[in-house]
Amino acid sequence: MKTKTIYLMRHGETDMNRSECLQGQIDCELNETGIAEAKRAAEILAAAGIHFTRVYTSPLKRAVRTAQEAAGSAEVTVEPLITEMHFGSYEGTRYTDIDPAMWAFIKDPENNPPPPGVESIASLTDRTGRFLRRVISDDTEGSILAVSHGIALRSMLWNLYPENERSRVWSMPIENCIIYAVSVTDGKVTDVRRAGELSQKNDTDTSGAF
Repeated sequence: MKTKTIYLMRHGETDMNRSECLQGQIDCELNETGIAEAKRAAEILAAAGIHFTRVYTSPLKRAVRTAQEAAGSAEVTVEPLITEMHFGSYEGTRYTDIDPAMWAFIKDPENNPPPPGVESIASLTDRTGRFLRRVISDDTEGSILAVSHGIALRSMLWNLYPENERSRVWSMPIENCIIYAVSVTDGKVTDVRRAGELSQKNDTDTSGAF
């Protein structure tokens, strides 16, 4: 019997998170708080006895730095399939300036079309789903880490949840450095859960979904 646990993690805080701006694929760095969050995540994972056999990260700097801090001695592999959704001309927009059409899409992307230039939910769930299927089915055992982003992580959960539970993922809180644990046995997902014991509680996190 072959078993593995895939840990899905969001990156630490950035200045754009702090300023409540839509980041998307803007390639910003972690701020001091984000670096501290990533280092704290590494401490929590090590204290729990979790040592990674493989680590994947979105190519965006905020995810790469988070993965490097949390990886321990494992090599970090950049994986473009788990980069954040592309928000087109909305990238860099403050939350308060996002128009109703974009808000409708963000809150319920399955029933509202993306504004022009914004990546569709079908595209996002397809690419993150391809990543998950590959990692779930390969021969790697042990603990695997994948560091991604707010909407991209939701789309991974969408791929993992039963069909009748999928729509709820878009309104779920995805805080900085939150971790979900996906248990896999013989290439089959047996459990998906929010790993509260590994996730940091940050009452000042204003990053929202992004």
